[in-house]
Amino acid sequence: MPGAADAKALAAAMRQTLNLPATRFPMRANAAVREPQLHARCVSVAYSEQAEDASRPLFVLHDGPPFANGSLHMGHFLNKTLKDIINRYQLLRGRRVRYVPGWDCHGLPIEHKALTMLQLSADELSPAQVRALSRQLAREAVQEQQKDFERWGVLADWSGAKDSVYQTMSPSYEARQYDVLKKMVHDGLIFRGFKPVYWSPSSRTALAEAELEYQDDHVSHAAYVKFHFASMGSNTSEQMTSVLAKYGDTLSAVVWTTTPWTIPSNQALCVNADLEYVIVRPRNADSDACYLIASALQESFATMLKGDTEEEVELEMLETIKGSELEGAHFTHPLVNRKAVVLVGEHVTTDAGTGVVHTAPGHGQDDYFAWMAHHSKPGEHPDILCPVDADGCFTAEAGQGLEGLCVLDEGNMAVIDLLKNSGNLLSIGEYHHRYPYDWRTKKPVILRATAQWFARLDALHARGKRVLEDSVQMVPPSARRRLEATLSSRHEWCISRQRAWGLPIPVFYHKNTGEPLITEESIEYLQNIVKTYRVEGENGEVEREGADCWWDLPVKELLPESLKDQADQYEQGTDTLDVWFDSGSSWHAVLPGLLEPNEEGQLRADVYLEGSDQHRGWFQSSLLTSLAMQGTAPYKNVITHGFTLDERGSKMSKSLGNTIVPNDFINGCTMPVPVADKSSNNKKKSKKKKPEKAPKVKQMKVPAYGADVLRFWVATTDYTGDVSIGPGVVGKASDALRKVRNTARFLLGNLQDFDPAQDAVPHDKMHFSLDRYMLHELNSLAQSVTAAYDAFAFNRAQHALSHFISTDLSAFYMEATKDRLYCDAADSQTRRSAQTVLWLSLQSLTRALAPVVPHTAEDIRLHWVAQLQGDIPLEDVPGSVFLEQGWMPSAEEWKDDDLARDWTAIRQLRFEVNRVVEQMRQAGRVGSQLECNVYVVASESDPRVAELLSPLVNSSSELEDVLLCSSVNVVASETEIESAEQFKANCQLAMGPNDAPMDVKLVLTPAKGHKCPRCWKYSPEVDAAETHLCLRCAQATDLRSVTDLAKTLIDSRSGEEEGYQPFSCSCKFGCVACTLFHLASSDGYHETAAAMGCHDLQKRAVDGTLVEIQRPHNSDGWYNRKGLASFNIQAVCDHRKNFLSFDIRPGSWSDSKIWKYSKFVLMTPFPDDGKLNDECRLYNFIHSSTRMKIEGALGLLKERFRVFKKALPGKKTFSAQISEFLLRESDGVEGIEQFNESGPVVDDMMASRIGKQKRKEFAKMFVTLAGRS
Repeated sequence: MPGAADAKALAAAMRQTLNLPATRFPMRANAAVREPQLHARCVSVAYSEQAEDASRPLFVLHDGPPFANGSLHMGHFLNKTLKDIINRYQLLRGRRVRYVPGWDCHGLPIEHKALTMLQLSADELSPAQVRALSRQLAREAVQEQQKDFERWGVLADWSGAKDSVYQTMSPSYEARQYDVLKKMVHDGLIFRGFKPVYWSPSSRTALAEAELEYQDDHVSHAAYVKFHFASMGSNTSEQMTSVLAKYGDTLSAVVWTTTPWTIPSNQALCVNADLEYVIVRPRNADSDACYLIASALQESFATMLKGDTEEEVELEMLETIKGSELEGAHFTHPLVNRKAVVLVGEHVTTDAGTGVVHTAPGHGQDDYFAWMAHHSKPGEHPDILCPVDADGCFTAEAGQGLEGLCVLDEGNMAVIDLLKNSGNLLSIGEYHHRYPYDWRTKKPVILRATAQWFARLDALHARGKRVLEDSVQMVPPSARRRLEATLSSRHEWCISRQRAWGLPIPVFYHKNTGEPLITEESIEYLQNIVKTYRVEGENGEVEREGADCWWDLPVKELLPESLKDQADQYEQGTDTLDVWFDSGSSWHAVLPGLLEPNEEGQLRADVYLEGSDQHRGWFQSSLLTSLAMQGTAPYKNVITHGFTLDERGSKMSKSLGNTIVPNDFINGCTMPVPVADKSSNNKKKSKKKKPEKAPKVKQMKVPAYGADVLRFWVATTDYTGDVSIGPGVVGKASDALRKVRNTARFLLGNLQDFDPAQDAVPHDKMHFSLDRYMLHELNSLAQSVTAAYDAFAFNRAQHALSHFISTDLSAFYMEATKDRLYCDAADSQTRRSAQTVLWLSLQSLTRALAPVVPHTAEDIRLHWVAQLQGDIPLEDVPGSVFLEQGWMPSAEEWKDDDLARDWTAIRQLRFEVNRVVEQMRQAGRVGSQLECNVYVVASESDPRVAELLSPLVNSSSELEDVLLCSSVNVVASETEIESAEQFKANCQLAMGPNDAPMDVKLVLTPAKGHKCPRCWKYSPEVDAAETHLCLRCAQATDLRSVTDLAKTLIDSRSGEEEGYQPFSCSCKFGCVACTLFHLASSDGYHETAAAMGCHDLQKRAVDGTLVEIQRPHNSDGWYNRKGLASFNIQAVCDHRKNFLSFDIRPGSWSDSKIWKYSKFVLMTPFPDDGKLNDECRLYNFIHSSTRMKIEGALGLLKERFRVFKKALPGKKTFSAQISEFLLRESDGVEGIEQFNESGPVVDDMMASRIGKQKRKEFAKMFVTLAGRS
């Protein structure tokens, strides 16, 4: 008598004859556990082994060093992942990758952090103490950041070996950096000058342009200030002399400035020589005062004079003067007894102001150059005024009681008051504009003239532009303009900083004259000391090294031998080099250890890749130092990426609470996410821009996605612009990568018995044109992905791969070949051909994904090799996907454009067939697509259709598999179609851009014959009475009928379990065969039982299902646990799938809640503890087969309910639809009952007791019936 074990075996009987997928590759990545296990294989081992292979051509991506300061953010992840994708791709293409990660360890941010931790200022510590603290902080940051880089899967040597990474604070790096400075000193590019530089009062140091960030909403006080005419200059023209004689007593030149605090430093007025100027006087004014302004700005000047009054101001033009005629005249300073000479300058425009520019050469670049052009040679500073100290406060030189006042605050207001009191302030008002801020302290900077060290850049401009145009590729191309513009706009580079933590500028100053001493000899001497200087503490740790010697050793030990006797006359300078000079010299410090110079002796990395802010930062400083030293750029390709924003497109900041760190997604966390502010939707939008405020947030639990999901997100973005990141974005990336894993799992599962060395079918031996077509598509995919990777367009590569996986592979080829893979003989040529395509697809998928998701690709490869070698343990698999030879498989012979054109048309035909099948489903005529036959009517179709399809129809089941139907026929006319039920469609198939589309007439009918219980196709070959299989399945299994299968199954089961007692032959044969055939055919159990000589066992089954519907108007309660609007239906059916009763509730109702209101008693299977008697096992067997029937019935029910997924016209129509559905389903069925809420409720305990009692009674009845048979 069959038991529970037999029931399971019987249910699996057919499956045992199929070639079903089997693989150990898991559906879930379990990244938090699995990625660390794969790390050594796909990171350290992969890098070290390939680095030793000198036969590979070299590829070097030079790493731009991040600051060794604090934790890493999403921008770092974006940057490092993009670099790693490039390196891994090049490795897979057969190159030897040399990648040395670096850190920028010097500079203000680190020094500032060290001082902040001690709550001290730099003045309270010695330079040696500041440097020791800064070095310790930098070391700790490097260690922490390196751990994260490793966890992210960055391919590099993380062993700590010498030169495996670089740090700008290491002695070897510092010494190499002095090579660059020495060459620039030799070429006369380095000089000391007194000129205005960007100065940060909050940091008390000069800043380079790259250390600034601009705020668009800065508010300044804009002032119109009068300068009274004083005297004519020695070069004043006759016209100007005449005009000034006429209006001199009442004439004032008017300037407009947004920095009133610079007025005390004014030394000149600038005009444009080519502009036309006018002397104007307001009509009906109380005085004779007249003003000198640019003619083009009269209207805005009159508006200023009008102010807030209603009366318009009309200007009377008295004289017109050319700007060049004004040069040399003198005007009186508005606050002090000093004259301001009129100069000409090209920087003067009529974009704003008055056309007369207030000129303070100590506080403006344009002012400085205009002043120097008329007074001295570059590098000298004749009488330049700058009464502002390092803290941004006025010095005594400013006078007027301004000393000690901050120029950006009270000092500015004090100057405005002085101008008011002097009567020289025409107007004052707020002005919103873009203004530079210190990128670290986030506070405004000023321009302040100080003595600094500079590098001359003018000589490098022309060469730099030529190099960029001729030998550097830029991604995106628009980045070229930005870099060229940044380069050409800089005439000098301020390379000195007033900080202790940095590489000292090796200059000595004469104690008496202040004359600087810096020569090639002195630099080289110090360079050799830096290389070897080392002081160890008591515990053996290095406390002082490298450039610390500058502060530790006396001058005599630092000067070269030729100057040691003059040591008492000199003292060391205290300035350090700009950190951009540090990092900009990295190509010279790092590349010599990685690659050989080219024929011209130049070192050039293959790729530089950084954020878009580095056009004025590292890209530029590297270019400048390289141009100065080797006459070319240090890079062949420059790639720029954007910034990371939150999901709302806002910049991440701590104040907004929207900062995200990579490890939050990698390791999992609870993350605050913004919540939409519904109240803001009703508010009127204000034109005035308000500061962005922090949004409302809620806490969201983020799973541990691992590094690969985040890397996949990077690869799917257009990184050349700003990219958004957040839980929603990463969730979508996770879903997309999960689909890739599922595809890989299907491929691996269907390759369980495939060995390419023995089983692969060559292209020319593939009988199915579908397989050859897929090889064409694989070849096209390889070309597309390769081209995208070569162009650094990783999102294009992933899009092509994703499209292939979802559209060509999963939704098309895998569906079209399942029948071949599962049902054909295991070693048949047809199945091996399909497996060959799957194997090549797996290789393509793995290699194309490997640069992006290395852990996933490594895992796929491990499982493939393990199953290829007999399912050996994964840890025993040698090698890595990154050490295997070959890229994505492709071959020129695979390319077949004509075949691709044909299959494009066939895929369109497949779409049209699916559309008609859906109509048949809606009409209730079929359940699955295999229940259809497809006919193409040749007489009503384009002749090319028959030519296209006939070879596929006549030679094999290829077209049936593609269309997922039981048969496909090309008929001359509709009269050849015997079925009375026909579903017709006319469609067009596109054949290519140069060919006219083909008209096709389709007719679909219900399939003929019976369903093969093994492959589920319908065929006249299958005789239900004799329980035959179809011919193909019979040949594949060496069986002809289900009877044979049942006997084989039961006989095999008899010997499997010790002590197993087989039941009688008649019972064994009858019950097994009857049940198998009943579950696998369309005939009812009654007929089957009668045919097999078994008693008619009445069966009823109950189950529940969720049916998705259109969202109801009153939506409360209709949403199920999956978040979908739905019904929850509990239904009872018989063996014919006739519904006897049902209960429809809202989707929020659970199954158990519905059951509480049910009139039925639930009977469950006997728990299988391995000790069940025959009586219980037979009951469980019948119970499980009955449950399969209700599940099938509910599947049909849900098909009927699909109409409710879209909106219906109205309530009356809705009721009609329900009635029609009930009538159709209840046709010929008696006793339909509708559960209602007021029905009797059976207590849970009572239901369980009653159910168990009924279960025993049925079990005894089944045994009795079986015994009689």
